[in-house]
Amino acid sequence: MNQVRTVLSIQFFHSFASGILGVALPLMMKARNIDVVVIGFIFASMPLIMQFGRMLFATVSDFLGRKPFFVTDGILGAVSGLIYYFAHTPMEFLFGKIVEGTKEGTLWAVNRAFLLEKNGGHWRILVYLRTAAYIAYAVGSLLAGFFIAWLFFEGTMLLCALFGVFVIFLALLLTGERKEKFSIEKALHFLDFRKKDRVFKIFLLLFFMMGLSFGFHGGYVVTFFLDKNGFTAEIIGLIFGLQVLLAGLSSYLFSKSSQMRRLILLSGLLYTVTFFLLGFSSWVFAGGLVIAYGFVDGMASIGQEGILSKICARESYGTDIGLLMMGLHVGEALSLALSGILISLWGFIAPFFLSASTYVFFYLSSYLILKEQ
Repeated sequence: MNQVRTVLSIQFFHSFASGILGVALPLMMKARNIDVVVIGFIFASMPLIMQFGRMLFATVSDFLGRKPFFVTDGILGAVSGLIYYFAHTPMEFLFGKIVEGTKEGTLWAVNRAFLLEKNGGHWRILVYLRTAAYIAYAVGSLLAGFFIAWLFFEGTMLLCALFGVFVIFLALLLTGERKEKFSIEKALHFLDFRKKDRVFKIFLLLFFMMGLSFGFHGGYVVTFFLDKNGFTAEIIGLIFGLQVLLAGLSSYLFSKSSQMRRLILLSGLLYTVTFFLLGFSSWVFAGGLVIAYGFVDGMASIGQEGILSKICARESYGTDIGLLMMGLHVGEALSLALSGILISLWGFIAPFFLSASTYVFFYLSSYLILKEQ
């Protein structure tokens, strides 16, 4: 099998399982009487674990090659599914999130870098990666509610573990490529923030603001919001599935556009309007807005991937992308940790309003900065 197609297939199975977990896990935790504030802190652990693991794995993979990390992704996917199968207490779910976060870190440390290397550095391959992830996540979300109804929570978690096994077999088909002898001195050079140019440093801060915005509606938040509005697990899965399918379609359509700055600005404005309205919506209108957000998310992804391809150095794709994502995931972890407290005090309007307002800093600044390039 073609190496690029193999990686896209790995991404598909990985994201399929993630789509199932995105719907099933919050509902499972609620069913097992985990407090919403505690859930917020548990979900906040994942972006941090993912990012610190990602930075380590990305840096090492720039020297030792990408294949071992694709294999590890499958192993950890199987293990995290088994942990969730047995989990009933906050500490058990936290352990599962740590393993799941490490799993996410192994894949996202190497998938973009691998594809950029195989495709001559052209950013459109990243859109195909994002589209594959969207479609797989959508299918997993669409089916999650039905899996819960047919297999219960326990069977659904075992199914996610099985997809991890599929990833292992696919990863073993990849050709191992040891890039060069590992050098601590060179690795530290790649990681040295002081040696990055001004634009890279600014975007590290902007990615933090983007992550801050995402965390206020990420993780469990929208799932709980839909549950509070009376939607069943099956309907929640359908809503998320349609949202992500729309995101995949949107990203594919806009991938043909050369107006990256305009896409960043337009998607940002639509994002702000969507989450501002979502804070005041209920029932059918709420479900419709969640689905419509998929179109905005797909459009926004084009700008995000374009930024990565423009400002990351070819000799250190993995490390540079990891540094930018560090800003994003630290921001996401912070807002996820706050989200449970905000919901318990003021309901969902507070995190949605903060999500809408903080994203303004990212898209307006990105639009202005990219004009200078």
